[in-house]
Amino acid sequence: MDSLVGYTFQPTPEALVSHYLKKKTRDPAFTYPLIRDVDIYKYHPCELPGLSSIQSDEQVWYFFSTLAKSGGLVSRKAKGGSWKITGKDCVVKAKHSNNPIGFKKTLVFYQGSNLGKQNRTKWVMHEYRYLNKDPVFTGTEVVVCRLKRISNEGHGLGEEHIAPELVTQQLQDLHLPSSSNNLMECESQCLIDDFQRLM
Repeated sequence: MDSLVGYTFQPTPEALVSHYLKKKTRDPAFTYPLIRDVDIYKYHPCELPGLSSIQSDEQVWYFFSTLAKSGGLVSRKAKGGSWKITGKDCVVKAKHSNNPIGFKKTLVFYQGSNLGKQNRTKWVMHEYRYLNKDPVFTGTEVVVCRLKRISNEGHGLGEEHIAPELVTQQLQDLHLPSSSNNLMECESQCLIDDFQRLM
């Protein structure tokens, strides 16, 4: 797909799970032009933007990916390093009913085999999982991943310097309804956690 001038793909977490991921989970053949099927863990994160349908300056890319499990555990090793889970999962809730529909996991890419702070990169991935309640469904778990490269802006600030207005702006960018208090609180805490992990 060619670059889309003036167009920004900014789905909310609720839309990613309830619309795109739900359809993909129920029908593996489902495709969407702006979310390509890519095995995330076969690539270094710097290679992934080139595989995306979205070619813009937003520094955010979306992919469907399949979780590869070994002994019941998901392998997070990738080309050139590993993705490390940080913090706790955030619950994604339906916009109208406020019922849980999925989970968001945050991962940071570490270069090489050492997961020390010195090898931490600016690549962050949000992995969304659908809370599947269909007992008929059996198959490999598919997730939708939101890949982002954090810029240098604000890097190096302590957690006490995380500005509330920055979090507020991030929430506004998600287009969340003001009435969804529980959802707002969850997203706010997740955003603060994300900022703190990269400081």
